[in-house]
Amino acid sequence: MEIHIDSKDKQKRVDKKMSEIFSKFQNVSLTRSIIQKYLTNGCKVNGGVPKKSYKLNEGDTLFVDLEYWEKISEDLDLSSEIKAQNGNLDIRYENDDFIVLHKPKGLVVHPGVGNRENTLANYLRYYLESKNEYDSLMDRCGIVHRLDKGVSGLMVVAKNKLTQEYLKGEFAKKNVIKIYHAYLEESNNIEQKIDIREYLKEMSIDLQPWKNWLKVEGYIGRSKSNRYKMEFKKYEFGGSKYALSYILFSGREALIKIDTGRMHQIRVTLAYLGYHIQGDSLYGNGCGDEIMLESVLLSFQKRSGERLIFTI
Repeated sequence: MEIHIDSKDKQKRVDKKMSEIFSKFQNVSLTRSIIQKYLTNGCKVNGGVPKKSYKLNEGDTLFVDLEYWEKISEDLDLSSEIKAQNGNLDIRYENDDFIVLHKPKGLVVHPGVGNRENTLANYLRYYLESKNEYDSLMDRCGIVHRLDKGVSGLMVVAKNKLTQEYLKGEFAKKNVIKIYHAYLEESNNIEQKIDIREYLKEMSIDLQPWKNWLKVEGYIGRSKSNRYKMEFKKYEFGGSKYALSYILFSGREALIKIDTGRMHQIRVTLAYLGYHIQGDSLYGNGCGDEIMLESVLLSFQKRSGERLIFTI
């Protein structure tokens, strides 16, 4: 990401400017001391490596390697100790191996640097420890997938290391079925509308009904014009990754099944088609962190081979 420094940032320390940038970027959460520690590898000013104390001048060009900082943030998260905290968990199903729960909007899934408390992982650790079922060998308190802070819906969480590795493998092999429900800013103008909730209840996943939905495949990569956003194109471009989605429109609502888990996949795919999710401030006209998007169906196989299906 290239940033051209103007008068408002004149004489501002480069580490402070970097901290301001990351405060707006969802996937990087870093303290200023961490930024200073890794500064020389993660940014350049006018093509050169700046000192930690460098003060920006009007006309400077600041280059930020976002992928590098995302990796730093993720690595620090993995090595962090998760504090047990008592919090509300909306558990829909539980057995000896895993928990299926509903994550509310506004709840962060995993602690980040500078944000160690009041996350789903904190609550899970407290819950499992209170039952003497916490497996210290697990990563991230058994979390195997995420939902963005502003997105609600169904998640599965492992209760032991064996199950966590199994579920990770199922996600990697794309054996997990995930369907989302979105409320849109624009109407699809389809005359025949369906009751989304009833459709989900009556739907048989064995018949793979999404094969009859709108199939959207292409490539998703970071936007060159706005590095906080992703971009969808029908062809591969610099650093982009293949993405496949199926969409069922019904007026100003849509069901979306994703077969790949790319960053912002649902939001950027809909934007490519000319639709935006209500409340989405990055791709639409919303404000705040909560968008009208919910994970409404989650299906996966147990190690025994039995397939489980959960809906809202």
